[in-house]
Amino acid sequence: MSIDSNNDSRIDTVLNSLEGMQRAKAPDFLYTRLQGRVEREFDQGGPIGRWLTRPVLALTIAAIILIANATTVLKMWKQNTASSNINTESGQVVAAEYPAGGVYPVYNENSPEP
Repeated sequence: MSIDSNNDSRIDTVLNSLEGMQRAKAPDFLYTRLQGRVEREFDQGGPIGRWLTRPVLALTIAAIILIANATTVLKMWKQNTASSNINTESGQVVAAEYPAGGVYPVYNENSPEP
């Protein structure tokens, strides 16, 4: 029982320590000062900063960038597929110009001439 009474007295001590507490009050004109600080920071960005913080403009710029990226990727993809067709055709043309036996008349490694 002494443990329960010790806990009860401790709880009572803690609760009684809160009797002198007062509700916290905000300083006078706190909201006005906060509004002024926000407006000052917003004005430091200048007219460009004000335009860039508008959601419509930010979304429009993001959409333009995404469209430009998509267009570039599509053009590169089309170019790669077209160039792969050209490469296979040009490779066949070049292979047809050389003899099939692997003997090239221009170069003879057993030639005694310098």
